[in-house]
Amino acid sequence: MKKIRRIMHYSLTPALLVAGLITTGAAQEKQAIGSLDDMLSLAMQNNPAIKAAERRQAALASVSEQVSTLPDPMLGFTRWTSSVETRVGPQENVFSLSQRIPFPGKLGLRGKIADQDAIAAQYTLEAVRRDVAFKVKAAFSDLYRIDKSLQTLDTYQELLRDFSTVAATKYATGQGIQAMILKADVEISSIIARKLQFQKLRTGVVARLNALMNRPSEAGIQKADTIRTTPLNIDEQRILQKAWQARQELLARKAMISKADYAFKLAKKNYMPDFNVQATYITIPKVNDLFADSGKDPLGFMVGMNIPIWLGKRRAAVTQAEETRASQSLLYENLRNSVEAEITDILFQIQTIEETLRLYEQGLLIQAESSLESATSAYKTGKLDFLNLLDAERMLLQLRLAYIKEQASHFKQVAALERAAGGSLE
Repeated sequence: MKKIRRIMHYSLTPALLVAGLITTGAAQEKQAIGSLDDMLSLAMQNNPAIKAAERRQAALASVSEQVSTLPDPMLGFTRWTSSVETRVGPQENVFSLSQRIPFPGKLGLRGKIADQDAIAAQYTLEAVRRDVAFKVKAAFSDLYRIDKSLQTLDTYQELLRDFSTVAATKYATGQGIQAMILKADVEISSIIARKLQFQKLRTGVVARLNALMNRPSEAGIQKADTIRTTPLNIDEQRILQKAWQARQELLARKAMISKADYAFKLAKKNYMPDFNVQATYITIPKVNDLFADSGKDPLGFMVGMNIPIWLGKRRAAVTQAEETRASQSLLYENLRNSVEAEITDILFQIQTIEETLRLYEQGLLIQAESSLESATSAYKTGKLDFLNLLDAERMLLQLRLAYIKEQASHFKQVAALERAAGGSLE
């Protein structure tokens, strides 16, 4: 019995270390955030990149009114240092009020150009929100893989402890060899090392999620127990049509094309003159009565316009607008091609993962579980050695961990497809 206690002591010491780490983590999670929906909600509210995009959109939305409003009128005052003598008396003060008026349509076009910038900024804001949501889901899928793998390793470790206890008992009674105990201990230590690696990975994933939610990096996040792995039944053409209508970058590029159209119209309008109207009032003191209108203050009006004779710069502006529109159209076409390729690739990845998941669910896992049951029965009756039993259990463990990895990959790829399509697939 002393031999058994000594063996179990060395087997359990590293396990207690991991248990302590996990217990500490559990204590931190008592007030931790849990569900994916909560994480998405917090990220939408607090993410700095989203807030910055909101401020930028608000700033650009205020430009249209600035550029589509008439310029401020000009008020002028002249005080003669030497009086200007006229028939009705000397001029003393000259007051003027003038207003510049662009050719009809110019202000409206400037406002529309600014509106397109604001529209593009709105789509950019939506794209930032979409990308943050994708990053949260991607990190959550990593968290699921880690937590589910740790749970699976815990189960396997408990089973190994049972095997080690049985092996130690057989060795103490002379029915087994010490090599079985050592092999079980080595396997337990290997599992503990893998759990420590997963714990380190979890720290990084938690910090990534907290950064997206603008929380302290050490803030707790509860275990991710489940994710959706329902197979998709979506036609590629339907996804593409949704992307053409909803992908924010494409819509923002369309706004830039419209902006170039309005800029072209404005460049054409610049061949037309702008106007200036002015009213002038002059004060004349009454110094004599020789004339009936002596001392009468005159009021005058003036209408002027610029003469657009420098045609070179106007032709250059038209050319600039035409080339800008052509450039934006080509950028839209390039982006559309990239989106199509992205969606096609993601759909292929999802299809491959779903086939792999079906293989695990309908074949590999069932076969490995049956093999382990058979090996366990054979070991209990002495028809199978301990090492072969460990091999059967190790094979099932590897398959379960690989299955969890495929589940997480499926969830991440579906999130990537949502991002590529510009929003939810439902």
